[in-house]
Amino acid sequence: MRPLMIGTSAFPTADTDLLKQAGMGWVRQGLGYPFVDRLGGELSPQYLKNREAVRRFTKAGIQVMGITPGPGGGTYVAQPDGSLKLQWRNRFPAWYGELGSEEFLRNYEATCEWLAEDLRGLVPVWQLANELDITQFAGPLNPRQACDLVAAAARGLKHSDPSLIVGHNPAGAPPSLYFFGYLHGRQDCLLDYCGIDGYYGTWGAGGPENWAQRVAELYALTSKPVLINEWGYSSAGGIQTEEEARTNQPVCKLRKWRYGWGEGHTPDGQAKFVAAAFEALKTQRGALLGVFFYRWEDQETCWQCGSPDCPAETAWGLVDKQGQPKPAFYAWRDGARSLT
Repeated sequence: MRPLMIGTSAFPTADTDLLKQAGMGWVRQGLGYPFVDRLGGELSPQYLKNREAVRRFTKAGIQVMGITPGPGGGTYVAQPDGSLKLQWRNRFPAWYGELGSEEFLRNYEATCEWLAEDLRGLVPVWQLANELDITQFAGPLNPRQACDLVAAAARGLKHSDPSLIVGHNPAGAPPSLYFFGYLHGRQDCLLDYCGIDGYYGTWGAGGPENWAQRVAELYALTSKPVLINEWGYSSAGGIQTEEEARTNQPVCKLRKWRYGWGEGHTPDGQAKFVAAAFEALKTQRGALLGVFFYRWEDQETCWQCGSPDCPAETAWGLVDKQGQPKPAFYAWRDGARSLT
């Protein structure tokens, strides 16, 4: 049976000794667009910062799964009427060409080829962009264009180093079925794993038990080992009433989740969710490549809206804002041991 990748998303300043105590052998690390003005040109400050984080984790004995640069991201901006509107911001340099164009894809493929060479021996596994099945990360790309970006990244990385393990991570939205079918059904498919993100009981309905069925169906659909690139359960936030849910306002506006599980979004509830999820995952051990928890530490502010009291992105950690273990830390540690 293949060894499992057990990991998390963590800031570069994370306590690597504590990561190891939790059983974390891997971290996910995003890589910014490396070149400022042209292919092979001046390296961007963001990329240099990201590369240093890769080296720090590797030096500490923790392996790194790299994330190729995404096209952009959406955050919520307050409107005059008090509502919040999702606003898309491009991240790619303008010289790449129009997003989704052949010029962009050529430059993106060449960039990924360069990334594989620059990080050779440091990053053996890659996630290709992030959650391109949802508008928040795909922006103006339609599913076919997003798939083309994933395919270009795989070609670039594999051309430089065929030994690399690559895949992508749909968020599980309805368009994700197109990604699975189109990318994994191609004769020239270069993807080594079927990635998936999921937040049962928080962003989506259900609970930890759903992970058994999810892994099984993806393994059957793609015939590839399944990597859960992101999963977790928030330890803070109330639950929307039926009336509030009907308004279809974002979590950042209502400061409440649409879904919950067990005793709700509390530190103890988070720990119980983690423990139950590992019980479900153990039933699909043979289909798994790995599991990455989102995330290692709580955050000071919500990256989607900027508020310090918004539960959407502030309370997902296994450790709190001071780096101290929460109850879920111990549930993760014990669950990871039982899974491996």
